[in-house]
Amino acid sequence: MLPDEELPDKLEQEEKRQAVVQHRWFALATLLATLPAGVALLLPWAFSRRLGQSVWQLGLETQPALALTWLAGLLAAVLALVLGPGQLAQLAAGVSGVVALVYGAGGWQANNASVLSDTWPGPGPVVALVSGLIWVLCASAQLIADRPHPVEPDPESLANAVRRLRQNR
Repeated sequence: MLPDEELPDKLEQEEKRQAVVQHRWFALATLLATLPAGVALLLPWAFSRRLGQSVWQLGLETQPALALTWLAGLLAAVLALVLGPGQLAQLAAGVSGVVALVYGAGGWQANNASVLSDTWPGPGPVVALVSGLIWVLCASAQLIADRPHPVEPDPESLANAVRRLRQNR
């Protein structure tokens, strides 16, 4: 049995541990969502016929600024994973989400080729758009999950937690 003086400290430690686990899970999901966005840059983004030859251009060739944008978002997602839950991790997740929006917009823009040109979009911009949207959703979920929860627990769940902690001792 735990003395009543130790119980609040144990409950606080368990809440902190659960907050860290939740933060790590959502940060890892955001980081894993950035990886397909990087792979999309390795796919063909533009197909053109020039002088009778077919030419495929990769996303790294046609959108080098978007590649740097993706790299910045990847670094922000890694930083959000490395940092513990707090304001800096929320800032990193927010930066990652904004970069994901810019990345998705770049995929949308690259998918709209000019009608008058001899260039057609490849599969890369569509994959970039979809992976950018998934990345935005993961970053948003991370921001929502990491926000402070000032809600008081209901007495029944508190009693269950106290009972569980006393049994584990």
